[in-house]
Amino acid sequence: MEIKFTSRVIRGNKTGTGFFYIPQNKGGLLNHGKRVKINLSNQFHFFSKVAKRHNKLGIYVPMHFVIGNNLLNTSVHVRLAEINGFYSKISPDGIIYIPKEVIEEQKIEINDIVLIKAFKNNRVVKEKYSKIAAHWERNSLEYVCVFDKNFYGKKSTFRIENRRNKQWELRVNSNVQEILRKFHLSLVNKNSAIIFKGNKIPAIIPTQIKYSDIVFYLGAYFADGTKKGNSWAICASTFEQARYYLEMHNLLIKDSKPEFTISYTNIYKTGCENLKKNLAKIWTNETGVKVDKFRIRKPTGKSTSKWNRYGTLVIREHRQILLDFYNALLRLLIREILSKENKGLAIDFICGVMEGDGCVPAKKRGHLLICTNKNEVHILEDILRILQIKFKVVKEGENKYSLRIGTLEILRNFHHLKSKIFILYPKRRKMLFKRLKTVGAIKFLIGDHQPCSWIKAWLKNNGFSDKNYKITKEGLKLGNILLDEMKKVRV
Repeated sequence: MEIKFTSRVIRGNKTGTGFFYIPQNKGGLLNHGKRVKINLSNQFHFFSKVAKRHNKLGIYVPMHFVIGNNLLNTSVHVRLAEINGFYSKISPDGIIYIPKEVIEEQKIEINDIVLIKAFKNNRVVKEKYSKIAAHWERNSLEYVCVFDKNFYGKKSTFRIENRRNKQWELRVNSNVQEILRKFHLSLVNKNSAIIFKGNKIPAIIPTQIKYSDIVFYLGAYFADGTKKGNSWAICASTFEQARYYLEMHNLLIKDSKPEFTISYTNIYKTGCENLKKNLAKIWTNETGVKVDKFRIRKPTGKSTSKWNRYGTLVIREHRQILLDFYNALLRLLIREILSKENKGLAIDFICGVMEGDGCVPAKKRGHLLICTNKNEVHILEDILRILQIKFKVVKEGENKYSLRIGTLEILRNFHHLKSKIFILYPKRRKMLFKRLKTVGAIKFLIGDHQPCSWIKAWLKNNGFSDKNYKITKEGLKLGNILLDEMKKVRV
């Protein structure tokens, strides 16, 4: 609603502030205290509230407008429009000052999470969730929240929606509930919540999380993710890993905005500009990501066995709250596996770990190695014990450990591992089956090979052959599975 009239600017107080009255035939359309936008003589505008002076409604005109435009004792054409919201000054760092009456009207409290909407010409130009804070200024409590520093100096009106008043029921499963106790939060919709912690940039997460859906991914994050510092990140060595990791990250972080960096060892000393262009094109075609940065390194040794032809994709977000969330998820998942001895979660977690830290080192043997450090080796030991997978721990340096799983242990647990081991790393999966094919026990199961006596005893003790060393149904089943998997990876 807009009101038009002509009025005279008079002295409003001793400091030079002006004032004009609203004609009585127009004043009935407005209430005392109503927030309005005022346009004077189509030259300038400002925001104010309807005031009362000598029992008449009017508007105070800021001193700098009155003095700068010689408005005192002059007639002005007034266009006055109601504001559905409020006007606020914004500091250079994006802080909004919220009128006290807005706080009181909406019953907003300190640390409440609100949805702020900025309007221009009655159109929403930006909206953002923010947490209410307060500080004392000149013996008065001022309420503030963070919005956007890009709005500094711009004239906008704002509306606040107190999310605490939303009637959505916070339905979270127990997996999420314990995590959420560490954050301030508000529902964004029925399935998502925004979390805040201190001064960290917030994030939107799902309210329903099943461990079975994320355990493989968190195993990979345990191996190849950052768990300390100011940024969250995970490294993908294959296109398959990159697509999967990004999909899972988007599942856990609803407002994800990752940065993509290619880390590459330039062993052939290719020209950097052409190299960057080609790598970016390949990763974009294969994964759909737009590469932001490159980290081109010089080779440090002569061996190229571990060289990655297309480099490694680093998926990164510069939000520390993501580290808090991921670490909390990881900690609770590991506790769930160990406390309940959950073998289903345990095998998925170990296979996820092997995507990042697993390898098949020997050319003529099919054993696996999981590389780790002194802080995490005990976690992996405990999880492997739950699975009753035998292993050997090797200390290779001050902070370098490896867990070795022998070929026969892989065979004994192959029904668990077959569809998950190196599933996102085709080169390693092919290498594993290529080397398994050379092992005597496997030759016996898939062909006409006669193994040595101790392997025959092992096959019998594990039900893959009978007392006469004839292959049993279980042995035939395992042999067929091995052949099928070898055909898939073309060994």
